[in-house]
Amino acid sequence: MTQFHTASEAEKSIFKKKLQKMAEFKGSGTELISLYVPPTADRSSVTGQLTEEMSQSSNIKDPTTRKNVQGALRKIINFLKSIDFKIPELGIVIFCGNVSTRSGRPDIRLFALKTIERLDTKLYWCDSEFHLDPLQKMIKTSEIYGILTMDKREATVAVLRGKRYDIVGHFTSRVHGKERAGGQSAVRFQRLREEAAQQFYREVAEKMGGVFIPILNELKGMIIAGPGITKEEFLDEGNLDYRIKDKIIGKLDTSYTDEYGIKEVVDMSGELLKDSSIVHEKKLIQDFLTEIAKNGLVTYGENEVLEALEIGKIRLLLLSEGIDKTIHRFKCPNCETEKVLNENQVRSEIKCTNCQHVMESMEEAEYIDYLREKAESIGAETEVISTETDEGKQFMAGFGGLAAFLRYK
Repeated sequence: MTQFHTASEAEKSIFKKKLQKMAEFKGSGTELISLYVPPTADRSSVTGQLTEEMSQSSNIKDPTTRKNVQGALRKIINFLKSIDFKIPELGIVIFCGNVSTRSGRPDIRLFALKTIERLDTKLYWCDSEFHLDPLQKMIKTSEIYGILTMDKREATVAVLRGKRYDIVGHFTSRVHGKERAGGQSAVRFQRLREEAAQQFYREVAEKMGGVFIPILNELKGMIIAGPGITKEEFLDEGNLDYRIKDKIIGKLDTSYTDEYGIKEVVDMSGELLKDSSIVHEKKLIQDFLTEIAKNGLVTYGENEVLEALEIGKIRLLLLSEGIDKTIHRFKCPNCETEKVLNENQVRSEIKCTNCQHVMESMEEAEYIDYLREKAESIGAETEVISTETDEGKQFMAGFGGLAAFLRYK
């Protein structure tokens, strides 16, 4: 039976952060391995493929590349054994290889990504970079809004995707002011103004058509804004494609028509954009700050949040996507004791506290993913706060990007 899974915004944000990190790694030659294992893959087929690749790698001419590829393959095999080949219900992708930037100093690292949608691709790929294309499609946002701010002098077009907006067009008009030059008749001056306004409207409408028609099916709504009646005149002139007009969910009066105008729209559109991530995030941070002001049911700071996680006090965990830390999972090959260390605790040799045997590094993971999993284990929800909004920047700078709403004090 086909399984359906709708990823939460937190899962999507963390998954996107992982992919961005994977994209930064570059290998020397074809030393980076991407292994896609769908949930339907059986143990024998995966083992057989890796055994075959290990055999084939002995034919690699360059001794350094051969050694690094074989080291990566052994690390992948050991990792799969450590999880007893129990593939997550949606599938798993393993990235492993020498990511060292120093010649002669190999650094073979392994990253295992649980997918946020069902994985149907079975793939083994060896290249100078990790193969991410099938995963990039999983983070494509379905929450897209269009914004236009304009007056007689200028117009700005923006696309709001999730918690981020991009300025895709900025226009200045050639519409003259209300004072006419000497010698011009009032009629001629008015006609020139109208012609310039028509040209301006056409340019704006053409740009909007080029931007929004290709994504019409994904476009959840358009907001038209600006001071005065110019926005109404623009819509009445008939230059704007009717399909974009049909997407208009509101018209707002703003003071500005440049990027500040776009920010004004986002700040003013709480009701129009009530289902959007950016409005949800702004409200979340405002609620958090309100609770702090009245010494309410919140906590912040790494030690305080970790302690609250351990005893199950957290109702909602807030994590900034700006947190750029990793944790390392180790396993003792002798007694199978497992240990999780943060990046500052990792040394060249980690000994098992149970039997003193040297432990093996199994994988690296994002710290925020590790915290999300801990929150999930106590029944708490997680929200990932972006660094795109003013509120998100304040949360990272002022609170270290780590806080929580509590169930009780």
